[in-house]
Amino acid sequence: MSYLTNLSITQRISFALVGTLLAVAVASGLLTLTNFLQWDLSGSVMDQRIDGVILAAVSRAPDGHLVLQRTPQLESLERTSPGLWFVVRDQGGDQVSTGRVSAPCTSAVATMSRIYGADITDINEHDNLSCKIKTMRTELGEVQIAYGGGPLMRAWEGASLAVLRYLELPFFLPLLLINIVTIPIVVALALRRLKDVVQLARYVDIDRRGLRLPVDGLPRDIAPLVHAFNAALERLDAGRTQQDRFIANAAHELRTPVAIIRARLDALENGPLKVKLEQDVARLGELSDALLDLQALKSTALRMEPLNLVALVRETLGDLVPVVLSAGHDVEFICDSEQFDVSGDAASLRRIVVNLVQNAIRHGGEATMLTVTVKAEAGYVLMEFADTGPGIPPAWRDQVFESFSRYARHGSGAGLGLSIVREIAIMHGGRATYFEPPKHGTGIRVSLPRAGASKDVFDRHGNALLQ
Repeated sequence: MSYLTNLSITQRISFALVGTLLAVAVASGLLTLTNFLQWDLSGSVMDQRIDGVILAAVSRAPDGHLVLQRTPQLESLERTSPGLWFVVRDQGGDQVSTGRVSAPCTSAVATMSRIYGADITDINEHDNLSCKIKTMRTELGEVQIAYGGGPLMRAWEGASLAVLRYLELPFFLPLLLINIVTIPIVVALALRRLKDVVQLARYVDIDRRGLRLPVDGLPRDIAPLVHAFNAALERLDAGRTQQDRFIANAAHELRTPVAIIRARLDALENGPLKVKLEQDVARLGELSDALLDLQALKSTALRMEPLNLVALVRETLGDLVPVVLSAGHDVEFICDSEQFDVSGDAASLRRIVVNLVQNAIRHGGEATMLTVTVKAEAGYVLMEFADTGPGIPPAWRDQVFESFSRYARHGSGAGLGLSIVREIAIMHGGRATYFEPPKHGTGIRVSLPRAGASKDVFDRHGNALLQ
């Protein structure tokens, strides 16, 4: 049962149809055999397979006469059936024979030139077939063969072989083999539109709003399921829009009380409490700003244009150097080329650099060395930000890109910086991932497609959806 549950729709339908055809073949054979068994088949019949042995031993001499050769198969047959006799006659009247024709068949053999085929039974042994006469087309031309006294088999076994030989093998077996090949193809063609839907469903993501699966051309039984799935996507889009609107409104509403608190803090006397409150208010302000930035990023269309990513990163780092140095850290930029072109939004890509530098300053500890590397690899341009700080525990490395994720519970920041970095990377057809720097510390890698290169599509966890 567990094996069947792992089969695809095409395989299940194919197995069902092939199984049905096989059952029909077996049932037809049994029905035909039952029809035979309505006769009196309690006796024995000769094994008709001796036809081939006899004919294989007959050939033509150079003068055109029939000659009999003592083949090993014929000698073996004669040893097992001492009473075997047969006559082989061509259209010209030339014939070869061996053995003594049984009495009930003497007259029939004498006039066999006028008989096309016959089964002759002795009246004294009505249960047993005495001899057979056949007209056959062979390499010798059209010949007649009469034989008797051969090996016997039960009549029902002979009927079974006849059903297998004349019904199952020439009809159902080829039909079964043809259907084993054609049924999966026909079913796959019938469900090809469903495969397109499955392929498109891989792109469904919480941030890809408005995506709906096509229902045109789908089988009638599957279309309602796709309609229900699209309805669920509509509800999800509506819920996400409402959630985003709430977050944006909340962030806007936070700005006014934050400004009021800051103004009132300025009127307080200096002291440890004021410093602590200023830090808390600053963090609250950063949170509201980050929320607004995240919502603006998702609701604003990017202005995509050709960019030299090397120049953009170098200029942005140059603007940030005073901030890095004043915080007691160092920064270096490494790139072995002056130009790596990408198609992107300049403001959003600068935000990636700013967020990752700020993340290193906040969480890198004291006197951190931040190394920023830009390089090309397999159709992508990579921006790598590696610091020499304490690093991120392995258990948290898959979660740091989620919104409000902060593995250091008492650290500063809103937990949205890396989430924004990931969103920008995805919107550019790239991804943001964690990597282990050569030395101890934290490494964040952002991969962006090079200009003109084919793009892979990644989900929110950096897994490729289409390659």
